[in-house]
Amino acid sequence: MIRKLRTRHFVIDLRNRLKGILLFISLFYLTVYLPFTFTVYVPLWYQLNCRWHSRCEEIGHERAQTGIHELTSFLRHQGELVSISWTRKEKFHLAQARDIIDRLFLVALSATVMLLLTFDRGFVPRKALVNAAVIICFLAILPIFEPFWKQFFHPLLFNNELWKNTPFDLSYYIMPDQFFKVSMTFVIAMSCLINLTIWFALRNRNNSKSHRDDDR
Repeated sequence: MIRKLRTRHFVIDLRNRLKGILLFISLFYLTVYLPFTFTVYVPLWYQLNCRWHSRCEEIGHERAQTGIHELTSFLRHQGELVSISWTRKEKFHLAQARDIIDRLFLVALSATVMLLLTFDRGFVPRKALVNAAVIICFLAILPIFEPFWKQFFHPLLFNNELWKNTPFDLSYYIMPDQFFKVSMTFVIAMSCLINLTIWFALRNRNNSKSHRDDDR
């Protein structure tokens, strides 16, 4: 009898631990993925960045806007890179990048299902707070962003060097290294904000519920 109880407690504890891990992973991924999509799919983000770096001015407002709208439409599978401004090399690279982004979307769908299956309002605030703490640590990459971006990130994802832009590429003007550094900073900041908002909102709700139960 005692052995059965121990086995049952072990199984329950293991299930709760696994549930907590899956909850943490899914919440972490989704809270990073959501602001990431804004930096990828929304033309406004590229347009704002054009105000923060001078590359867009070098090719003119109209050409930059055309490139931005074609790029974001292409990444959303709503258009093609039809402008003559795109080089053959960067078209191939952007197609590879879109394939990776598409896979990230499929992972996000899986993470959403996982979050719904493991969601526990009592555990979420703690997981969200841990997420925020972990995500803040990625700020340490910013001082070494250039070597990280060129020597680690791209070689990890691509088996070629087509990602290296030249002044002949339209991407060189609308997506310089500064664009990706600012985008990374934005994703980190927004992910932290989302997690802290979840932590604060659900923690207060859980505390309010506990007080109501105590009053009874």
